[in-house]
Amino acid sequence: MKNKLKIAVIGCGRVSRTAHYNAINDNPDYEFVAVCDKDIKRAEKSAKANNVKCYNNVEELLEKEQLDVVSINVPNGLHHKIGTVAAKKRLHLICEKPLSIGVDEADDLIDICEANGVELFTILQNRYNKTSKLLKKAIDKGRFGRLHSANVTLRWRRSINYYMEDRKWRSRRDLAGGAFTNQGVHYIDMLQWLVGSPPETVYAKLGSGHPVDVETYGNAIIKFKNGVISSLEMSNLTYPEDLEGSITFMGEKGTVKIGGIAVNKIVYWKFSDSDPDDELINEAETSPPTVYGFGHIDFYKRVANYLLHGKNESLIIDGREGRKSVAILEAIYLSDKLGKEIHFPIGKR
Repeated sequence: MKNKLKIAVIGCGRVSRTAHYNAINDNPDYEFVAVCDKDIKRAEKSAKANNVKCYNNVEELLEKEQLDVVSINVPNGLHHKIGTVAAKKRLHLICEKPLSIGVDEADDLIDICEANGVELFTILQNRYNKTSKLLKKAIDKGRFGRLHSANVTLRWRRSINYYMEDRKWRSRRDLAGGAFTNQGVHYIDMLQWLVGSPPETVYAKLGSGHPVDVETYGNAIIKFKNGVISSLEMSNLTYPEDLEGSITFMGEKGTVKIGGIAVNKIVYWKFSDSDPDDELINEAETSPPTVYGFGHIDFYKRVANYLLHGKNESLIIDGREGRKSVAILEAIYLSDKLGKEIHFPIGKR
């Protein structure tokens, strides 16, 4: 059995620098081997900071290095392309959110990984927050009684400069998606995971307040098969700064709202009955330095436990789990485009 997982990070942008490098370096189960980025200066800077090798070509990296895992942190629209190349080299994949820009690419990447006997993991780290797990436990216990609604509010601010940096990839629908994909996917994933029922229909209206090809604000309504109706209000135009990122669940016997910069705080927690878990709500709150939270650390631990130590990880987020939020996103964009309600399922699965 291997002592360590040899890993390379592909893409040296904001999320790699802020969340991935430390999660790998601080975990003794990984051997950080190399970084790769088309911007050679950025790759060299990251390589020096982490004392690893530097590449600016994916094929060269995969040809020269003996790896077990690659962490893919490139623009969303390139996840499928780079993931396919790595999977065919029999490497396990860690893919930043969202898994892909559409369900067809997600399904294809899932199939390619399965055909090559490698694992595909999707980073949706907010599921690992103590607040999220405490809310999930309350739902699974039936403390809400019948759930009626589950609402998402995302009121953040991203200036035009945000869309123009890094070769403007965040301004492009084919590479990024907008507020719902680049920011809101975490909340969409949390929503469907917590509701615990497949979506039935989606209706959405999207708009843009910047001269870019992606939405910067919008609203959507999702009806789930268990009867829960969800509203999603998302905006990157909030003045003058990030105001709120929250999820609120309401049922016949309880109401809970979790918020904070990374859904890391319990804003409201009321049930008709008492439970020992009620004493844990203050302990569940954390104070992360960025919107990424602390979940990447937990994520990399779970992947290592699964791949290296053969431990069963019930909360591990694989490709099929990552696909669920991609399908909802595709339905949201299709609804806005066609001006009508979209019914599930989406895609071939």
